Amino acid sequence: MEQMISAAEWQVMRVIWACPGRTSSQIITALQEGVDWQATTIKTLLGRLRKKAYLEMKKEGSQYRYYPLVEEREHVQIQLQNLLDTMCSTKNGELVGQLLEMGQFSRSDLQVLATQIANQLPNAPHSLQCSCLAGQCTCHIMRGKSSI
Repeated sequence: MEQMISAAEWQVMRVIWACPGRTSSQIITALQEGVDWQATTIKTLLGRLRKKAYLEMKKEGSQYRYYPLVEEREHVQIQLQNLLDTMCSTKNGELVGQLLEMGQFSRSDLQVLATQIANQLPNAPHSLQCSCLAGQCTCHIMRGKSSI
């Protein structure tokens, strides 16, 4: 199972996903344009990401270059699945709604989402069953299974 990464580590990974094979100097330059971090902080983050097996460092000539070991799309999917696995399934729709309210989307993004919803709608159950343990959500309380 993939380890979680911090928000700062995400920023480093985004630079490397955008341009694999960058040197630490190039990564530092890219990040310092948008965040107020010292070079040592960024090098520490690179070391942590290597330990977590997100990055590999290869010596090419006299320089070390960083390459992702995890694809961005794969990592995002794993993190989203972890989120879905840790929350009550009856709140999945609410989560998607919150994402729609919080994010910014192009018309084409929204059209793709509308098509995905339209495709899933005919086979969607009328409701989802809660599979949480008693006391983990309000579903059990509302059904009278628990009175915590």
